[in-house]
Amino acid sequence: YLDAGRVDGFILTTSTRKQRHIHALLETGAPFSMWGVPWPDISCSTVTGDNLAGGRLATRHLLEIGRQKIAFIGGPAQELEVQQRYRGYEMELQAAGQPVDPALVAYGDFSLTSGGRAMHELLQRVPDLDAVFVCSDLMAIAAMEVIRQQGRRVPEDVAVVGYDDLSIAALNNPSLTTVSQHINQAGRLLAENLLNQLETGVVSNVTLPVDLVKRQSA
Repeated sequence: YLDAGRVDGFILTTSTRKQRHIHALLETGAPFSMWGVPWPDISCSTVTGDNLAGGRLATRHLLEIGRQKIAFIGGPAQELEVQQRYRGYEMELQAAGQPVDPALVAYGDFSLTSGGRAMHELLQRVPDLDAVFVCSDLMAIAAMEVIRQQGRRVPEDVAVVGYDDLSIAALNNPSLTTVSQHINQAGRLLAENLLNQLETGVVSNVTLPVDLVKRQSA
């Protein structure tokens, strides 16, 4: 479509970003607007949530409800969003005077399967962990299933906080406490920024505030 001149610009949303693919898109010359943290060497409009604040909100909530051994399940460790969420987790633990234990950290790829696998690894390493902050709702739902399979209860034994506030989060049993990135607002901004870039050539980077949506899992 780009080569045929049938597209003026495009919006890029993906759970993982491969730099070589984005550079290939840049070489087409078509403007685009991207969901995610801006990269210093890529000139395009971006919209992202405040990942550092999201990590802090999730971890602070778990601390406030009295949890002592809080695990972290991230997406791919090389992703900037995941690094920022981990940094928020780390900062809140440090502010509370709690150690940051590498045994309580595991990574997946944002998929259901990887979330379950990461939760299983964490429970093998630290059987008495009592909370987990998970960097996506899908991984969090899989983690909750593994917790149940291990004979433990959510949230009584292990509290769980996800990330994204997908529709499935409210429908899950128990419903999932999660960090909302306001995806609908983000979608509108991605489109508006792309149209503005097409009209003016100006690139903009927007960081949206995030909120904790409290439900039954934590």
